[in-house]
Amino acid sequence: MVEELHRFFETNKLIVLAIYAQTYYTLALVVMLQWRQESGLELARSVPYLSAFALTMALVIWGDIFIPFQQTYLAPTAVRLLRAVQVGLLVIGYCCLLRFGIHLNWESLWVRRIPQVMAFGGLAFVALSTLYGLDAETQRMRVEQIGRLFVVYPGSFTTAWGLRGQAEKIEALGLPSYIVEWLRVAGFSFGAYAIFGGILIPLSPAGTTILDNVLGIPVAIPRSMIIAVLTVAMLRALSIFRYELQRLIAEMGRAQALAADRQRIGRELHDGTIQAIYGAGLMLQNVLHLVRENPDVAEAHIRSIMASLNQTIADIRRYIYDLAGDEGELEERLSHLTAEMRSQTGLEIEYRIEGKPPRLPEPVQEHIFQIVREALTNAHKHSGGTRVTVLLRSDADALRVVVGDNGRGLPPGGAARRGGQGVPNILSRAQLLGGRASIRNRPGGGTVVEVEIPYLNTSIWRLGTGAQGKENGDRRGISHETPANPAR
Repeated sequence: MVEELHRFFETNKLIVLAIYAQTYYTLALVVMLQWRQESGLELARSVPYLSAFALTMALVIWGDIFIPFQQTYLAPTAVRLLRAVQVGLLVIGYCCLLRFGIHLNWESLWVRRIPQVMAFGGLAFVALSTLYGLDAETQRMRVEQIGRLFVVYPGSFTTAWGLRGQAEKIEALGLPSYIVEWLRVAGFSFGAYAIFGGILIPLSPAGTTILDNVLGIPVAIPRSMIIAVLTVAMLRALSIFRYELQRLIAEMGRAQALAADRQRIGRELHDGTIQAIYGAGLMLQNVLHLVRENPDVAEAHIRSIMASLNQTIADIRRYIYDLAGDEGELEERLSHLTAEMRSQTGLEIEYRIEGKPPRLPEPVQEHIFQIVREALTNAHKHSGGTRVTVLLRSDADALRVVVGDNGRGLPPGGAARRGGQGVPNILSRAQLLGGRASIRNRPGGGTVVEVEIPYLNTSIWRLGTGAQGKENGDRRGISHETPANPAR
């Protein structure tokens, strides 16, 4: 049986080597494509060494395939030089793996220089042995025997330990648990690679190991399987960089929306509230002269001033409520908002929930809350209506929020008014959530503000962190679709 396996793999040696090289190359490609230099994680500063290790190993194995074919066309000296370059790449690859493991575990500069010293020593050995005419196969065997035992073996174990530490740090940050799980799988893979890639050294210039002698299976087979598992694990684990970038973009969007809100509130406080208080002060000065001369007219003026001040107080309360924001689930927050607006404005506000809305991260709740608040404020200020309906509906494909009033409808120029920030805020918030918003007249009179947030992209639902972020991340999320008609 052992002889049959040995003959089978010897017959298909080129195929085995091609698959072996491809697994390393795929790992290098996956790591580099997932890597984000701008990431603040320690893992981001380390993974280029893993990619370099995988790429150099792929080049070495491809050399085992293509260099023999060059012996027909190239002089023996040129072939020998190619073999020396191949072994030199092997030394560099081993040291890159050790550097990756050390970089994950130690910050000391002198410790991190150990792989550089070892690489210099290994390359010096390759250069001197080539100059003194050491047989290429023997040179390769010696480098593998020493390098795998004293570089690959410790490098693999330090990498496994370092990935374990990274998994614990990421878990403590409350990031998605699947990233932690795949980092642990990658750590176990490196533990297995320490055995098959570090302990199983070549016993002859032909590259055979104890695995070939006992089972008839070349060591490239288990190594390829380990690297394949490692590639999948790193592909999933390194999605943390993409997740980190998405969260950064979301935070920038929230900061931009918050800045716009602050600018709007500041402008409205200056142009509305402060001017109203200033006007009330001027009216009081005029009333001061009328108190004795014409008390009835003075009383009428005072009542008008009191009504104006009461409205100003209501506006200030609404601004404070806007800045503070209630904590809790979206349904509860909207219930408090409609009750508050009902008492402040005198509008008849009906609040309905249809279906069961999903649990949302706080940033998503905040965007929807502010959209509804802005729509209710606009209905009170501009619609001239007496009744408003707020509907929160969870459909199979999207979360929908509808605010409709029975007022006069939109002016001829549309919803947006010069200098106003309310409508642009609604549209920008909907777009930040990957949805779309429309503001239109409804049959029978009045205006409807409708926001649709489809469940298509899980990244938006993971704007929060921790268990809630994971739970929401398991749902279908929101697409990034620009509103088709944003200026109505």
